[in-house]
Amino acid sequence: MSAGIRAVAIVLVAGAVWDLFTTFYGLARYFDLPLNPGINPVQFTFGLVLTAIIFGFVIATHLVWTMKGDDLMVQVLKAAWAACIAINLITSWQGTKHFVFYGDDGDAARGIGLALATALTVASTIFLSRLVMGKETGAS
Repeated sequence: MSAGIRAVAIVLVAGAVWDLFTTFYGLARYFDLPLNPGINPVQFTFGLVLTAIIFGFVIATHLVWTMKGDDLMVQVLKAAWAACIAINLITSWQGTKHFVFYGDDGDAARGIGLALATALTVASTIFLSRLVMGKETGAS
């Protein structure tokens, strides 16, 4: 991997970490889960596992879309990927809205900015998948 690609990857990792963090927060908020593992460790673990599944599908975008074949399992996997992208967008929106705007997206301009920031955050995770797992970068 060249130095330029590494530099881009580092920036994308920052976006992916924010995506992971806000996805966990958004899921915890949706399922009304405690963010303190001492309160209910099973619920907290559920939030972590669900976040890992969703983030795993998003970071595996390149692998999912380079699978060959039209059999049912590949189609189910792609449908699960699409569901995870939708969930990721919603939960990342919620998390970013909470941490950046303290839960209030305010006016339309703020809402558009929040939507754009959320889309770019999720896109950075998807592009990181392509950058790291793509053949053009030397990764296998």
